[in-house]
Amino acid sequence: MTGRLVAAGLGVLGLVTGVTAAVVTETNKAWGYSGYAAMPLDVEIAIFYAAMGILVTWRKPGNLVGWALVAIAAWDGVMALLTALVGAFDSPDDPFVRVIMPIQHALWAPPIWAIATLLPLIYPDGRLPSRRWWWAVGFAVLGTVAYVLGLTLAEGVHGSKYTVPNTAAVPELQGLAHVLTETGEWILITASVIALLSLAIRWRHATGVRGRRLALMLWVLLFAGAQAVVREFVPMPQVVHHVLEVLAAALVPMAVAIAVTRDRLYDLDLAVRRVVANLVVAVSLLASYLGFFAVWSFVAPVDSVFEAGIMGAIVFPFALLLTRWVRQVAWGRRVDIVEAATALGQRMRDRIAVSEVPAAVCEEIVNSLHLRFARLELDTVDGVRKLAEVRKSADDGAEPVTFDLWHRGTVVGRLLVMPREGRTHLDETLAQALASLADQVAPVVAALRLDEELLRSREQLVTAREEERLRLLRDLHDDVGPTLAGIRLQLDAVRAKLPDDAPAIELMDRAVTAIHDALGIVRRVAYRLRPPELETLGLVGALRELAVFLSGPTLKVDTRLPDDVSALSQSIEVAAYRIVAEALTNVVKHARATSASISLAINGDTVVLEIKDDGVGLPTDADNEGMGLRFMAQRAQEIAGEFSCRATDHGTTVRAVLPLRNRA
Repeated sequence: MTGRLVAAGLGVLGLVTGVTAAVVTETNKAWGYSGYAAMPLDVEIAIFYAAMGILVTWRKPGNLVGWALVAIAAWDGVMALLTALVGAFDSPDDPFVRVIMPIQHALWAPPIWAIATLLPLIYPDGRLPSRRWWWAVGFAVLGTVAYVLGLTLAEGVHGSKYTVPNTAAVPELQGLAHVLTETGEWILITASVIALLSLAIRWRHATGVRGRRLALMLWVLLFAGAQAVVREFVPMPQVVHHVLEVLAAALVPMAVAIAVTRDRLYDLDLAVRRVVANLVVAVSLLASYLGFFAVWSFVAPVDSVFEAGIMGAIVFPFALLLTRWVRQVAWGRRVDIVEAATALGQRMRDRIAVSEVPAAVCEEIVNSLHLRFARLELDTVDGVRKLAEVRKSADDGAEPVTFDLWHRGTVVGRLLVMPREGRTHLDETLAQALASLADQVAPVVAALRLDEELLRSREQLVTAREEERLRLLRDLHDDVGPTLAGIRLQLDAVRAKLPDDAPAIELMDRAVTAIHDALGIVRRVAYRLRPPELETLGLVGALRELAVFLSGPTLKVDTRLPDDVSALSQSIEVAAYRIVAEALTNVVKHARATSASISLAINGDTVVLEIKDDGVGLPTDADNEGMGLRFMAQRAQEIAGEFSCRATDHGTTVRAVLPLRNRA
């Protein structure tokens, strides 16, 4: 806590002295004097560096970057205040003026050069990249000492409402002072380039969050250096000169505060993009304005106010185009989100099936928002079931971000997404938009869940029906059938003992016939309950027997069947057999085909049935709503299967995809 308080004290010193310097300068109306040319920059450095330094040291007291910020703010604020006070007295001969003038003249430079030479070396961790970089610190200190010593010895004046000479100057050493100042300045410029190179080298080898931190500062310092060169060599209005100077100085502490205090930096890439985009716009507009200004002044020099208006009219359309570009770069995700929502709404208006909505949602999220992965899941009584998944890149082991799908107070599923390449988190804007999208998708997922429950209920009914049919079949086969057969045998035995002219012979014959008819009825009922071929031969044997039975001189039926279908449940076997039997019946009755084929394949957790023929297709008086086709479709749908029938002039293909086992 003591360290935080000391840092806060230095920051407050910078704030107070900076604000006081501005107030004193304004009170004396001294902004236009040559001695106050750097005052806007000094005040801004004192205020911004103090505020950001207090923030950094309070959050990260052990990081020397924060201490560097508050130290620069305090030093520069004091120098700004001394600058303001030099011209605030009634006479340049005031003893206080003659004391503070040499101090201000000699010591204004160190905090400014520290920003360019030392701060990049210890950013962002508060320590040098390695011990090998101490020479760069010594080199910068050497340049600072030479520069300060040269300023101390050099003759100079402070221009305000009066002129104040440097009372510490030594006239005999002006040559040495000039050499020291020039040498120190070139050393400091070189040290600044070295510091910038250290950032670039570390950024080149860094990844993840550290790489993004270094990139942010690198862009800011590149802009600061570029604007300094522009201000030095390109003529421009004084107000533009100060705006560029102040903007460059403010961006450095702000970038430091953003990078150091935000540990996770989930949206630092967005911050970098916005900074770069706005810097490009500012520099482009400035360059355009100055270029048009120079050309216009050379071709048709006129009144400056008129020139400014003409330049504004010329640059304005260019500014609009740049603004649109900035909107796309800086706020691109918001634009993408709107586009994704619009595209999804359009697809919904196109009346896609409810079952296709999850896939459409995942596609729009991945394609429009440029995310790596999106998946929609549905909660069922059996656990979580994947509705749709779209993946743009391979799984790198990162954890997806999950959004629960709430409907009427219940979580019905979830939306899972993976951030863009190279990122581990979603920024706040994108996360809020995806949460809103999840709320809109939740009712659709709830409808799918209800459909799932209805389908399950129907499957349970089908299973119960098949089990009851099997029980009845066994009762008929094991009890009723043998009982009737036994009664018939007994009646036959009784009749054999009666004389041929006995009155009861006729009654006995009618009873035997009735028993025979009853046995026929029992067999027909048993067949309808479950084909006896399935009981005796199994599904594969029953289908082969069916193919042999229907083959003849004009029709050949081939089979492609697996040897083992024991994984199929009884209800699936019955449905498969009934569909094949009905399809082949249609071939015999309507197709006028010479060949047909039955294929059955187990593909994962599904059974694929295909019945093909080379006939004339469906008859003209039949369609997909015919009784036979409806019967087959119903058989498939009631066990959660799919059915299709495709007819051409060269034949018909009936296809059914059934679950391997009934889920009920």
